[in-house]
Amino acid sequence: MRLALRELTPPGRGAVSILELTGTGALTRLRDLVVGGLAEGDLRLARLCVGGDVIDEALVVVLAEDRVELHLHGAPPIVERVRRALAPVSRAESVLPTTLEELAEERLATAPCEAAARILLDQVEGALRRALERILALGDEGSRAGELLRELVVAGERSRFVLEPAVVVLAGPVNAGKSTLFNALLGYERVVVNPEHGTTRDAVRERARWGDLAFDLVDTAGDRATGSGAAAAVERAGQRLGERLREAANLVLWLQPASDAGEPPVETGSLRVVRTRSDEGGGRLSAQPALSAGRDPESARRIVADLMCEALSLPRPAWIAGRAVPIVDGQREALEKAHGLATADGNWRKTVESLLDGTPSG
Repeated sequence: MRLALRELTPPGRGAVSILELTGTGALTRLRDLVVGGLAEGDLRLARLCVGGDVIDEALVVVLAEDRVELHLHGAPPIVERVRRALAPVSRAESVLPTTLEELAEERLATAPCEAAARILLDQVEGALRRALERILALGDEGSRAGELLRELVVAGERSRFVLEPAVVVLAGPVNAGKSTLFNALLGYERVVVNPEHGTTRDAVRERARWGDLAFDLVDTAGDRATGSGAAAAVERAGQRLGERLREAANLVLWLQPASDAGEPPVETGSLRVVRTRSDEGGGRLSAQPALSAGRDPESARRIVADLMCEALSLPRPAWIAGRAVPIVDGQREALEKAHGLATADGNWRKTVESLLDGTPSG
């Protein structure tokens, strides 16, 4: 029986976390961590060492040679370090979900938002499997199979940022209202807002939620020329960090005050311009969305949510009951391949069957 590691308690911070290691060699693997040795039938407090460091004192329960339990303190960093130390080391031994349903169930515990949880639960209950089985039942109808495979590919692409929240970076000149909008989108005062230029010198990242969706929001230092001295050097470092974050973001919202007559950056696939502080007036008419996060935060949240849905091609509604959705890159890539084969009169069936037989990792 291959090694398998499971967390029996709910994931996250708690008083105690229980890890269960089962399979051939479970006791041997645990002995590598426990100071003082172990034998079948042991139930005792023991120190756990990783790389020579004592990382916790845990209750160790040896139920059999192939089944052991660790009752750890529930701090997530401790649990994660023990998990990494106990995890099977070879792919042949690795604990990977073996079915479409198991993979969805594994990810359900860490769903980032309500819509993601509902999508994953549908796949746990077999939505994707049923869709693939219906496609296979078409026999030699390649054109119809291609249509249905394409529908699954699109569902996966559009649900990607529901299941894995997009990184949205707020950028723009100093005093453009980035921190004010950041707080408005979070719904609480997370960062300091001050009219003094250069107040934000570092990047701040938080998970934000709007309706049934979630996204990772990043507030960055404003763009401006800086002088010399230690304070200016710190601000320049923050600006360089902001530039790197913009390059890696799924979406950049470039905020520019409505009263600023300067030309904003050209919009691209990942960059959108938003006019801020619209209540101050004095600006020219603009085709870009305009908002005032300080005066009307609710409206600002709605405008940004609509912009995100458009820019990231998010499905609305984000969840449709019972809809089949490929949930990881490996599934989406396999379906894209099968679609290409079906439209070219190739052997698409083997690729679809491989998805049913096992789950490509994402």
